[in-house]
Amino acid sequence: AISMLHLARSFRSMTPPHQFPNQQSTAADLCSNGRRCLVTAAAAATSTTTSEGNAATSATAAAAAETNNNRTVTILQRGPNHIVALKPPAVVCHHSGWAGSRSNTKRGEEPEIPMLQRVRDAIHDIDTRDLPLPEEMEGSGSSSNNKPPMRKVNLVHRLDRGASGALLLTYAEDDDDTISSTGSFDSQASGRGNTAQLIEAMAHPDSIKTYIALVRGEGILHGEDLKQKGWFEISRPIKDEGGERKEASTLFNFVAGQPETGHDRPRISLVLARPKDGRWHQIRRHLNGLSHPILGDSTHGHSKTNGIWKRERNLPGERIALHLGRLELVPTENIPEGIDVSAPLLEDMLNMLRVYAPGVLERSLPVLEQEGILVEAKNDDDTYQVGKYTIPEAVLESQAMAKDDSGDVEILVQSDHYVVVRKPPVVVVHHSNWTGKRSDPKRRWKQIIPMLQRVRDKTGRRVNLVHRLDRGASGCLLLTFAETSNERSEDGEKKVPCKVTKTLIESMQSPDATKTYMALCDGDGTWNGVNYLDKGWFTFDKPVKDEWGKLIDDSRTDICFVASATLPPIDDTGNTAENNAAASSGNDDGNNTNNNSDNSNNNNNMEGRKVSIVLARPHTGRWHQIRQHLASGTIGHAILGDSSHGRSRTNRLWKKK
Repeated sequence: AISMLHLARSFRSMTPPHQFPNQQSTAADLCSNGRRCLVTAAAAATSTTTSEGNAATSATAAAAAETNNNRTVTILQRGPNHIVALKPPAVVCHHSGWAGSRSNTKRGEEPEIPMLQRVRDAIHDIDTRDLPLPEEMEGSGSSSNNKPPMRKVNLVHRLDRGASGALLLTYAEDDDDTISSTGSFDSQASGRGNTAQLIEAMAHPDSIKTYIALVRGEGILHGEDLKQKGWFEISRPIKDEGGERKEASTLFNFVAGQPETGHDRPRISLVLARPKDGRWHQIRRHLNGLSHPILGDSTHGHSKTNGIWKRERNLPGERIALHLGRLELVPTENIPEGIDVSAPLLEDMLNMLRVYAPGVLERSLPVLEQEGILVEAKNDDDTYQVGKYTIPEAVLESQAMAKDDSGDVEILVQSDHYVVVRKPPVVVVHHSNWTGKRSDPKRRWKQIIPMLQRVRDKTGRRVNLVHRLDRGASGCLLLTFAETSNERSEDGEKKVPCKVTKTLIESMQSPDATKTYMALCDGDGTWNGVNYLDKGWFTFDKPVKDEWGKLIDDSRTDICFVASATLPPIDDTGNTAENNAAASSGNDDGNNTNNNSDNSNNNNNMEGRKVSIVLARPHTGRWHQIRQHLASGTIGHAILGDSSHGRSRTNRLWKKK
């Protein structure tokens, strides 16, 4: 995951939840045949930042492959036009600005594998696991690329990150709708595909969504026993994310509850909820208005109670005790039979009841059965499908390498007043709001040791930065010593502060100073009819934007295109066309027509195969100046791996293949 300045992507990890001792089933409980069973706990989708460019060992690769084998998704129901998956807690439904999207990840964190991607991979695994392997097809005259393409999926609705339960999706390729980049339906589109039909069915007054919530409280409000009321409606306006008040109605049924009689018998109630509207945090806010907040709800819940449950009763840190237990949708044009699916209660919530409220669980079972809600999974092996999802092995390998990162640094030049070191990619030069708060106890395992601290530990002296390099870039980094090693004040004790930092910063800004960067760019040196390979050094002075989007006119960079090349095509197995041709020439059966056709198609696909070596010397130090200039419409040669200004598809091809 390197680009040349050497830009690298960052990856966010999902912290595995704390478990109830000796009572937690995991994703490793996949049935021996790998096909059908229920996995009740979220697989810990851990992945960390990529480490320096050291090659991973074969043992690391094997461990990465084994880890991927244990990542599974349970499919509760599947039809020609819909999928219902079991969402575990602590997993987002899709990438977003809130969660840290693929291109806007919180610095120092790694993007999760959201449900949208997990379900897509799981469906592909289920549909293709019985197909013959490529080695089984050799010599048969069939192409090894006959494996069906991965089918894209769209979200019909969403569940909160900490919630769990039934999640409804549709197939994207069967849709005429306009789908947003998050994988959800664009309400401004005029299509009438599966996504639009199911969204309308979800909002229909006859459709029922039944949630199970575990709340703080025994079910009594102002002397009134809510458990005796059966189903009752709460209508109370709530504010959306933008602060606008909107009408919202929710049906509640306080099934059972218990008063606090000791540490092992806290106040807790089991509540069923059916929202009539899809407002932001509607159930959570209405229950808080009834003085019965959901356990684990850090936004609308009771902080002290949540803290006790997390510290003393093993409530997972990112768990909200809210579960979509049953989904009943009216018939649609493409699904005339409608949808009726139950999602079994996950083990973490079930164990909360078993351990701390067994009486509540016992009194709730008849009501839950009457409502058609499964408490435990069916034992029938054909009830559910289970598919695997994957995380790129390169990411898993980099995770292991990051754990072994010693924080050492290579010193290129050192004097009494300054030091020049080699900065590797993926390492920040210093901690900041960009990398997370210094007080965050989780930050250290999310962020590799910064250069400032590495150089300080290596030299044994405090250092100051003279300039910075982007996190994904590499090369020479100049620092000064914060105080001289020999000079002391008149009393002979305190060291005299060094003024070299200011002097070198001024030198860096001098027009006579030269900073030469080397970049690997996407392109063959020709753009819009201009052959930049023949131009030698030229000055490019197009304005660039700063961090806040303001155009800065005075932005000048000297650029020189050194050389370019067109790389051979690489197939999904990592082999080049030349290798495939050599392998085909060794076959004497004459059945190579399909393979030759595939190689011809690959040869015609130039995506990501044209690469240029470019030198750049910035005269000004604007934000992402070189990256913006090379990716501009005038030059059109984005740096490989640049997720902010580069080409996403090309970057993915380089990272994958």
